[in-house]
Amino acid sequence: MAKIMKYVVVIILFSMFTLGIAYAATQQNDIFSDLEEVQNYPYINQLLLESSRYTQVDTVSPAKLLDYQTNYTLSYTPQELDNLGFELMFSTPELEVYFELDSFSLMVKNIESGYFWSSRPEFQGTSGDREDNTLNRNQMNSGLWVEYVRQNNVSSSTIQTQSIYTIAEVAYQNNGAITEAEPNHLRPYLLEAGSYNYRKVANKIISETANSFIVNVDIKAISISFDVEISLVGGSIEVHIPMDSLEESGEIFRLLGIQVFPYFGAAREDKIPGYIVIPDGVGALVRTNQRYNTYFQARFYGSDIGYSTQTIPNLSIPIYGMVHEPNGNAFYANILEGSENTQLLSTFWGSGTRYHRVGTRYNVRQIYRNIINKAGDGSDTIAKDPTSLDFRIQFNFLADTEASYVGIAKDYRDYLIDQGVLSENEKTVDGNIPIQLGYLMSDQEPSFIGTTRVTMTTAKQIQSAYDQFKENGILNQQLTLMGYSRDGNLRTNPYRTNSWDKKDIQRLAENVISDGNDIYLANDYVISSSDSNRVSYNRDVARALNRLKMVRNTRNLNGQLTEIYFLYPAESYKMAKDDLGFISDMGVSGLSMSNLGRTLFSYYDSGNYGRSYSVSYYQEIAALYDNLLLSMPNVYMYSYIDGYLDMQITNSQYDYYSDLVPLLPIILKGSVSYYTPYLNFNALAEDRFLTMVDFAINPSYILTHERTYEMRYTPSSVFYTTTLANYENEVVEAYHYVNDALKHVTNAYMVNREVLQTGLVKVTYSNGVIIYINYTYTSKFLSDGVVAARSYKVVTS
Repeated sequence: MAKIMKYVVVIILFSMFTLGIAYAATQQNDIFSDLEEVQNYPYINQLLLESSRYTQVDTVSPAKLLDYQTNYTLSYTPQELDNLGFELMFSTPELEVYFELDSFSLMVKNIESGYFWSSRPEFQGTSGDREDNTLNRNQMNSGLWVEYVRQNNVSSSTIQTQSIYTIAEVAYQNNGAITEAEPNHLRPYLLEAGSYNYRKVANKIISETANSFIVNVDIKAISISFDVEISLVGGSIEVHIPMDSLEESGEIFRLLGIQVFPYFGAAREDKIPGYIVIPDGVGALVRTNQRYNTYFQARFYGSDIGYSTQTIPNLSIPIYGMVHEPNGNAFYANILEGSENTQLLSTFWGSGTRYHRVGTRYNVRQIYRNIINKAGDGSDTIAKDPTSLDFRIQFNFLADTEASYVGIAKDYRDYLIDQGVLSENEKTVDGNIPIQLGYLMSDQEPSFIGTTRVTMTTAKQIQSAYDQFKENGILNQQLTLMGYSRDGNLRTNPYRTNSWDKKDIQRLAENVISDGNDIYLANDYVISSSDSNRVSYNRDVARALNRLKMVRNTRNLNGQLTEIYFLYPAESYKMAKDDLGFISDMGVSGLSMSNLGRTLFSYYDSGNYGRSYSVSYYQEIAALYDNLLLSMPNVYMYSYIDGYLDMQITNSQYDYYSDLVPLLPIILKGSVSYYTPYLNFNALAEDRFLTMVDFAINPSYILTHERTYEMRYTPSSVFYTTTLANYENEVVEAYHYVNDALKHVTNAYMVNREVLQTGLVKVTYSNGVIIYINYTYTSKFLSDGVVAARSYKVVTS
């Protein structure tokens, strides 16, 4: 009896689960279903809107704001700065810049706002707790840190990170103990006379002009010296470390990394209202109003498999920043040179520190594994020579209404425009936004001998779909053809120059281009696999610094094992150049590539080559084409792209992230058309479409004429729902929903974005148009009218 009951329960549960899935599927088919059917509890909706999946309201209690403005707004008199050893180096209508040589510390005063920025953590001892660790204080109070190892004992565990003060073994007048009762706020920084050991560290200004000075940092204790140039450029401060100035005169120690001003702008505990800006994914904030007890560390431009380093966050632009009181004061740093070798580091208030801080580490060298036999045995080692790439970083200062993540993104956008990296290049047809439609034409499935072609969409069927969407008012279609090659689709790239349906593709391309639209062929010259018929393992597959081939294993949904290859950049360039005639013959607009611009690695080829060499080759590849679509490209590719694919609408979602913000959209809007990942796989229903309107992101789908089921045994089975018949209505509906908002702001820049209240956003554009986005489940009544629940409202001037 018990066994029968068990079966009955299982059947009931299975039936409920199946019905639940069916109901969910029917609901998702109508992407803008009636909100009357929403049954979620209001407090759950509110908690979700208050989570890090959205941008939060910049609210500071009056008591907290008064405490900050009264007790935690930094201020020094010229006499106090002189007593601390600071010398006025620059004075302009925008900034006063003070420098203290021995500790390599910087103090910057914004003349307009009167606000001070310090490279040292200020307000030490103001929380009632003792801070009596002299070693920690020496680390914090120095504006320059070095990382080094002994040549005969290289490993990650033997790296030493020390500051100028630590190496100079300084001591303080108050014997290292700081308490809240200190009568003089200068006391935490005053040294015992004669405690600085100049035999171990000797900094010297070796050159000085009206707008710059050069410091020779001579760390005698480890026989390492280098120059640091600090200059004032148009209201910003630039720090430049020329690597040809590096000298390692001893035989024991070798330099690994340099951190310049690691505590610049550090915020003590929750005393300074504001946030840290991290360019992870589409953008992230970490608010300084709580204790996190953790840290952040990631390389710009992602993992470097040449060194076997792994990075989860996607830092595609080399900037970071910090805001002290929204609409008060802010700074952001822009890495002008050496970003390929740079890591972003941030430490948050917790048991190990009372400060929130953010800065960079410049990798002069990196540790890698030196393999000595086929078994993989070996030891950690470093390159004999340091990188030849200079490090240059620019500190920019913002105040008032520009002191926010929006102001930071706008200022960086203006910098890219001034440098000629961005220009007005959005894809518009009759004032309408574009949609990116990828058509999967075919792929190969295993057969008894070799593989067999599985046809999913012909060129004539693509033409039919194009015409059908055109009749439904979608005039701006950007098409990408995948699986056009006789080699297949996924993992067989770079494809050989032969294709199915060549004549039909040429006719399709002619028709699409005559309408003012573009059509692209998908290919990839950066990553290949063992399935490729074109790649030579010995010639084309790159070696990592450990001399082993860069190969990774992966399995598809059918359990088939494939070796993924990373190709030498020089070989990638040769193959891309060889294919130019084929692309021209096909009559298409250009290429769409998934890894060029977002995958970057160092490699070995009769010598060690850093990531900057890969960048040069990849830029040469990009320059081959008049039109180019790239997936999630890093900033060094922005000047080459005509479209940005797979724009992330999220970040790494670490639990200490407080807000999701559209850094990248603010930077790119008005210059480049950017698209979502394929909306076939959207699991967030209408919420995703509201975010697309909020961030001004264009839609994208992948489609096949045949049922997706037909390609279940091909590598393309990862695209598990593509059937055109199932998506035709949704494509039309989704496009017009987004276009009805964004067609009013084509070629316009975002100039402001405000969270008026939790779940209600106001975005203002350079042409005067305002778009309100209401993520909540209740209508909002504003002076510009009513914004319906889970909807948007466009207000034109």
